[in-house]
Amino acid sequence: ARAVGARLHAGMTSINDFATTYMCQSLPFGGVKESGFDRFAGIEGLRGLTVPKAVAEDRAPWLMKTEIPPLLQYPIGAQAYRFTASLIAMFYAPSLGGSARGLWGLAACFLPFLGGGAAPKPSSKEQ
Repeated sequence: ARAVGARLHAGMTSINDFATTYMCQSLPFGGVKESGFDRFAGIEGLRGLTVPKAVAEDRAPWLMKTEIPPLLQYPIGAQAYRFTASLIAMFYAPSLGGSARGLWGLAACFLPFLGGGAAPKPSSKEQ
């Protein structure tokens, strides 16, 4: 009976009883395919009745303002690609050297003597 129950495409299966899955209220109750969708009862049923939503709020908005960096504001300038690529490299490079190169690239966007001339064109791999 267990082998047959394991092969059934059903939301629940009872072996040698007809109401154990309903009477044990901590178990999820529901079907699959044409017999139903989702669950009720149990923790899975509670989650099925929710709509997850993330809300972020500044506790101290007067302390720090979050704004779009000037280089990325419209009209987007020539340094926008270098700035974005350097920012990503600084935070997500797999090595300390890669993070340092990203930081150097950010500095170069603002300090012309560091090589902040025309931004390199993105390669087809980066686009």
